[in-house]
Amino acid sequence: MNIIHIQNLRKTYNKGRTVALDDVSLDINEGEIFGLIGPDGAGKTTLFRILATLMLPDSGFATMDVGTNGVSSPLPLWEGHGGGSNYKTIRNHIGYMPGKFSLYPDLTVEENLKFFANLFGIQDIYAPLPNREGLGGSPYNLIEDIYKMLEPFKNRRAGKLSGGMKQKLALSCALIHAPRVLFLDEPTTGVDPVSRKELWAMLHKLNKDYGITIIASTPYRDEVFQCQRIALMDQGHITAVGKPEDVMPEEKRVQHTNSSIPDKFVIEAEGLTKKFGDFTATDHITFKVHEGEIFGFLGANGAGKTTAMRMLCGLSQPSEGRATVAGFDCATQYEDIKKNIGYMSQKFALYDDLTVMENLTIFGGIYGMSRRKIKEEGENLMKRLGMEEHAHSMVGSLPLGWKQKLAFSVATFHHPGIVFLDEPTGGVDADTRRQFWELIYQAADSGITVFVTTHYMDEAEYCDRVSIMVDGKIEALDTPENLKRQFNADDMYGVFFALARTAKRS
Repeated sequence: MNIIHIQNLRKTYNKGRTVALDDVSLDINEGEIFGLIGPDGAGKTTLFRILATLMLPDSGFATMDVGTNGVSSPLPLWEGHGGGSNYKTIRNHIGYMPGKFSLYPDLTVEENLKFFANLFGIQDIYAPLPNREGLGGSPYNLIEDIYKMLEPFKNRRAGKLSGGMKQKLALSCALIHAPRVLFLDEPTTGVDPVSRKELWAMLHKLNKDYGITIIASTPYRDEVFQCQRIALMDQGHITAVGKPEDVMPEEKRVQHTNSSIPDKFVIEAEGLTKKFGDFTATDHITFKVHEGEIFGFLGANGAGKTTAMRMLCGLSQPSEGRATVAGFDCATQYEDIKKNIGYMSQKFALYDDLTVMENLTIFGGIYGMSRRKIKEEGENLMKRLGMEEHAHSMVGSLPLGWKQKLAFSVATFHHPGIVFLDEPTGGVDADTRRQFWELIYQAADSGITVFVTTHYMDEAEYCDRVSIMVDGKIEALDTPENLKRQFNADDMYGVFFALARTAKRS
């Protein structure tokens, strides 16, 4: 039985100039795990927001079966263009976890949960909900397996949680009113492979034990195959619907070999340690990075990767130990380091309300480039990226994938010897990730050393060498092929999970 029926949906922005959805029709079955798959700008988030009654379409029709008292009762999501009153009923039967966590960072874990419970008129999360037979009885019963991992930290502010913990809290909040349908817009973006695996295990349990219909989007190919059916979307259209194995094209792998890495070290760390009060974020790590090497710096959320990277970039000083970058000491010569490196942070660092060329002008000036050089290099860059027509577009109007490639290009605009990339491909589609890695290879081939963190284990295999951090320490460091042999693993996912299991036992 269909729980959601969509017919001829259309949605445009910018007074009709930008088409987000065009004649979208789709049926989703009750009790299935359904995936919405497609590149950035395909229309997935717009479709989620319309189905979650947060946005009206320009035209088209959609119904959702809320199953009142166990009886089939499909309701139109809207009544004409005025919206109608059905959205109030429908919202009581859906949970929505948007691409960016909808948590309040200054509230504690427990306060966030109570806030979302109160939104749905739930005063006691331990009391059974009416008309929710088969959905776990009380709200707490439904989320218990997820929330019990958070309860030891219930008095911690949400903003201080790791990505994996935020993910679990956001899911708990989305489920607190025992919805029949759960919408998840890229719920695992920015979290490590272990946390991603845990989340999908939870989703399968919710689907199997309580019959919750789950509709999710994801940029991770392995997660696509967790769905029973998927719809491929591109430029506002649905291009195919079916089982993942029937409609997913084979993924093209990035090919690169670097056999000419010089025996010269441009990053050296010895006993590098960073403490925040009684907490040791980075614990006496020691490693070296060759000039021109693509060096992968991996680890679970909270392992200490970003802390270590910030010290190497001169943004934070070590508590103990020492490190040099491009020959400069991280503790005393951090201003010299900043002049000789490029840095791309997890959060998009360009100015949305400036044009592409205005951003290049600002950052080129910061790097000490002349106006003539900025203009010349900027024009060449636009040609390489195929963005000539968008040189004077506002950065905020660009798709995420374009923004990411632009941010990388800005980080290397002044031709630094070393570039640090902190999860540069988080949340972008497979094609954009492949294009991004082609830019990384071009940089490495030109002699730039690339120091990169990533949660995509297939990307780890593109690196010349990889280190893996666990609880602030480097527990493995070698080439991807040697690590796979060492841990008897078929791929880098296997290596990562083997180290995670070892850490849990110790």
